[in-house]
Amino acid sequence: MEYALRVDRPEAVPDGPEISDDPEWAGTLPGGRWAALYFGAEFCEQALPGPREAEELCRAALARGLEPVLLTPVVTAGGLRVVEDLLRTLEARGLRPAVVFNDWGVFRLLRRRFPGHPARAGRLFNRGLRDPRASPGASRGTGSARLRRFLAREGVGALETDVDLGGEYLGHRGDGLGRAVHLPFAFVTSGRNCLLKGEALGRGELSRCLGAPCPRPCRGGPRRVVRGDTPRTLWRAGNTVFQRVSPAGARTYLARADRVVIHPRPMP
Repeated sequence: MEYALRVDRPEAVPDGPEISDDPEWAGTLPGGRWAALYFGAEFCEQALPGPREAEELCRAALARGLEPVLLTPVVTAGGLRVVEDLLRTLEARGLRPAVVFNDWGVFRLLRRRFPGHPARAGRLFNRGLRDPRASPGASRGTGSARLRRFLAREGVGALETDVDLGGEYLGHRGDGLGRAVHLPFAFVTSGRNCLLKGEALGRGELSRCLGAPCPRPCRGGPRRVVRGDTPRTLWRAGNTVFQRVSPAGARTYLARADRVVIHPRPMP
């Protein structure tokens, strides 16, 4: 098994991390080696790193013998330009990280202008149910096989996901796609509105904050969310709510994955 570490800033890159020091997961995660360092943003274009920070993270990964992997979210037209400028700057500095795309516009950008960057399909393409109030097996998608065939045909290197309630999204190996599962946090819901940004800007109505520059309060760490309709502990990180999955819930995905992306905490 390959392992990757998700970080959100250069100073968060450890020199020699343990694959898992969590006793809950000690008997579940198979043996393996560190292979990649993930950075960027999966859920919010305003959380994407600037060129300098992205370069530092790429070089930190390469210095440790790891593949740098840039996470990108669903984007607006402006966000697509940000991604394009970021990749162009990195290429000019001799850096070609793999790119996880969650937006077809980013995928098209990679194919047309940045074919030297390995492409990986992000976990937002998995539309499976993750509602903590539902039971496992409540959602079994029917379109994932067609998606896998399309991605393999288009030269995408890997398919990424977190743990949903269906368990079938990754399918079985043999189609040329790598498979990665993100642990131990799965996103429950995400959207354009960000309560943390609204609170940080203090402008009253949330709609007034949408176009304003973001001070990125999510970097201060996630906040616990308490709901009366579920006993599960939830966390809000920026514009996204996460839950922690159990080792038992992850076993199906671990059996089908060749890479595990470890998240020390929820990050957008």
